[in-house]
Amino acid sequence: MNTKLRIGIVFGGRSVEHEVSVITGYQALESIDRSCYDVTPVYIARDNVWFIGEELANIEFFRQEQLSLSRLTRVLPSPDAARGKLRLMEAATRALRRPRTVELDCVIPATHGTFGEDGSLQGLLDMAGVPYAGSDVRASAVGMDKLLTKAVLAGAGLPYLPSEAVHRDEFQNDRAGVIARLEDKLSYPVFVKPATLGSSVAVSRCSTRGELEEALDLALRFGKRALVERGLEGATEINCAVLDGDPPTPSVLEQPARSDELLTFDQKYRGGKKGAKGMAAQQRLIPAPIDPEMSERIQSLAVQTFQAVGAGGVARIDFLICAEGELFVNEINNIPGSFSYYLWEYRGRSFMELLTRMVERAFEIHRRRNRITYTFEANLLAGG
Repeated sequence: MNTKLRIGIVFGGRSVEHEVSVITGYQALESIDRSCYDVTPVYIARDNVWFIGEELANIEFFRQEQLSLSRLTRVLPSPDAARGKLRLMEAATRALRRPRTVELDCVIPATHGTFGEDGSLQGLLDMAGVPYAGSDVRASAVGMDKLLTKAVLAGAGLPYLPSEAVHRDEFQNDRAGVIARLEDKLSYPVFVKPATLGSSVAVSRCSTRGELEEALDLALRFGKRALVERGLEGATEINCAVLDGDPPTPSVLEQPARSDELLTFDQKYRGGKKGAKGMAAQQRLIPAPIDPEMSERIQSLAVQTFQAVGAGGVARIDFLICAEGELFVNEINNIPGSFSYYLWEYRGRSFMELLTRMVERAFEIHRRRNRITYTFEANLLAGG
């Protein structure tokens, strides 16, 4: 009798970070301990249709100009929590054949961006009553929304860069007024970012009014809110991952080799062998060449940020150190590219061990959630 847990690794999704998610999912499929787990790759296409199939474990499948989705099995996820598993049922079958059904004991979301990292997928998994690795709905939503993240950082007394929010309607109705407000509150250079995207998509550095206006037009194409943030001249980016636990554990620090410049999407992900190495392909200095006192401070702030947001699994917190030594929390990535496995390998924890710990933690958190009372019998409809 097969006693292995069936683990689903979910990737893809309706997001501008779709291909980044495919890379992270593929890396996890390659590294997970198959002596302990039966693994099912689950691909969410760009139109939000779910698929399973053996071809999904081969990165070459995704390098086709046109994906052969007909070679896969389309499935429908069920939010039925009666069995405590995520049930995937074949969407269409031939006559007289029972639909294929797969039940997953635990899910590892390897999804980046909207509908996968923002709490949408996590809400489905919560409704299904299935354990899953990573942040819950609330933490996912907060971490994905840069404006909410800053509000949480402010409430926790953590250092963050001054910024202003711009709403699409506000900008469309009074472009000159918005620009004037931003120039009054922030001095150039500034960075403009969509409020709920990652991977440097639609992020712009602006030194003039014209660049700022163009950057807002771009950012507000990807969402209804944008973040305009104070720029730091000569700043150094330092990143630290945190692994959930009691207490959470910070990783070694990294410094992207081009930390004094804005890294574009292409610079982040198109390096490495045929683009399959994800964030691990980016040039970086590990450990970051900074003094031990600053390293300890960053690791402490990373854990504090992780806890303030309520994150789970593995998250990466990005920091900026200005030339004068002032330190700021820049953002949190609830599902970092490649799960930041390379930061743990430096300390002797393999990617396989990292994934195993994420699965174990998923079951620990799930057991705690099951102790919570979610229903209340009021007997109102019976007239009681």
